[in-house]
Amino acid sequence: MRNNSIPPENIVHMSNDDVAHDPENPIQGNLVNVPEGPNLYPGCEMDYRKEEVTPEVFLKVLAGDKEGVKELIGRDGKVIASGPDDHVFVYMIDHGSPGVFYFPDLTGLHNTDLINVLNQMYREKSYKEMVIYMQSCYSGSMFEGLLPNNINIYVTTSANAHEGAYMCCWDQFRKVYVGSVYDNAWMYNTDKTNLHKETLYQQYEVVKKACSTARGVSHPQQYGYLSMNKEVLAQYQAKSEQYTPGVCRNTQDTDEHTQGSKFTYAGIDLNNPALDMVQIATTARRLIESRDLSGQKRKKLEAELRHLMLVKKKAESLTKDLVRAALSSLRGVTETDILTGKERVDNSECYKAALSLFSARCPGIDMGRYPFARRNLQAFINLCNHQPQIDVMNAIMEVTEKYGICRAL
Repeated sequence: MRNNSIPPENIVHMSNDDVAHDPENPIQGNLVNVPEGPNLYPGCEMDYRKEEVTPEVFLKVLAGDKEGVKELIGRDGKVIASGPDDHVFVYMIDHGSPGVFYFPDLTGLHNTDLINVLNQMYREKSYKEMVIYMQSCYSGSMFEGLLPNNINIYVTTSANAHEGAYMCCWDQFRKVYVGSVYDNAWMYNTDKTNLHKETLYQQYEVVKKACSTARGVSHPQQYGYLSMNKEVLAQYQAKSEQYTPGVCRNTQDTDEHTQGSKFTYAGIDLNNPALDMVQIATTARRLIESRDLSGQKRKKLEAELRHLMLVKKKAESLTKDLVRAALSSLRGVTETDILTGKERVDNSECYKAALSLFSARCPGIDMGRYPFARRNLQAFINLCNHQPQIDVMNAIMEVTEKYGICRAL
């Protein structure tokens, strides 16, 4: 955005900032999104870092509530001080589960809370038009059936409401995945195209093609006021009167990093794993490529992989038992309906309460530490849509008491 001449004072950057200086990063202060790519970290001026990056702070920033931000973090913070003539561009990337976009430490932004703030901003004329790009698993569930089509907001997501989004770009040197398909596709396209000529829809088509040709396939979606997709990218990703096409490129093409021979572990694609499976995929791939490691390091990786697979298995088993317990009094649905259904969040209050209680009762399946466990949350949504909240809560209490892993930290 800064390279495209948007004034720094108009940009708010929130980041957990947990990669560039991580002890495992072999090049400290370095951040790339393709192997051997340019260092993207210099110039990343962060307005909110670490524990300040929460859903509550984000919503206050988005709504331009300076006093609200100060109450939350104890200092003045930059907000989106937009008005009725402004165009706003919002880019969000993290993990997700059905109906939830996650911030650091498993603090969840629920879809209804986001939509409520967007509606409020529209009523208060806080923008002229807004574009949101969201990268997370189940990102479509944050908007599907919820975002009005008449409040001048256009959204694209990396996945539909029922599927994961995918990583790419395995870095042999760092031994991690350094990019994701949706993000790398739109950012590279922005770097190389003429933003005065290319439209939002054309970029969406570029991204959709990238996500369909990657080994891990997701289905990017559009939501909201779709007529806005005829507008050019410069309206949102550049300051039009100062932007010059193709002068500064930050990224590299990811096509070569989303192809290649497919190989898997436990059904997980190790070329382009789903975001919520990247922890298992990384460990498995490190183990497969561990020829140059000592026997001790290989054993450590093997132990880590066994532990991750055990947690995954226990989380799946616990979910099945929880569903069975909650359906002790049948109300027109079966266990299979709940475990396989792909319903939208209709009872947000129950879903929020169930997530909160489960997290408190079963810290051993920490969904912040084990993102793959979030795949089971669709069952919580389905239960809450069909069963009384008290039945769901009682089932969580009953089943978590029986699982030793719930007490294991």
